[in-house]
Amino acid sequence: MFKDDDDIHAVFNICENSNTMFLGWFKANQNYTEAKELTYGEFPTKFVWMAKEKEWKPRKKGYNIGRLTYIPPDSGELYYMRILLTIQKGRVDYESTRTIDGQMYETFQEACYALGLLADDKEFIDPIKEASEIASGYQLRRLFVTLLGTNTMSKPDVIWNSTWSVLCDEIL
Repeated sequence: MFKDDDDIHAVFNICENSNTMFLGWFKANQNYTEAKELTYGEFPTKFVWMAKEKEWKPRKKGYNIGRLTYIPPDSGELYYMRILLTIQKGRVDYESTRTIDGQMYETFQEACYALGLLADDKEFIDPIKEASEIASGYQLRRLFVTLLGTNTMSKPDVIWNSTWSVLCDEIL
């Protein structure tokens, strides 16, 4: 919380320096060997979040089930990061979360593709090419726009690059 007349830099520093459960997971992965064997969702089974200290500590007794907050697919990079957090263990920062087999990817989505977690959109490319035999370019473009609007394609640019010649038919 802050007041209207608080210095904006001071307000920003409060937020920037605060430790969240997620950022605490990164730090725990650096500090505890056993932490590196757990995904973010599995983490509460062996560790407990200490709210006052804002850090994870090894669980002394008991058991807890972890869960990740639902993120809808149209949330972009946040959605793809959540996918990665369900399978990756021992990550220490955002960059390591995007790193697969020693290669760091620009986006979480690209990292998901590298792991084979996302479809290749072939199910859209083939029907567009097949429809081009009986449909006009106008109809194909309407189909493509409809697919864009439903947010069902993982990589629209790949689909465009594979089908642009039939999509542009009769465009003049």
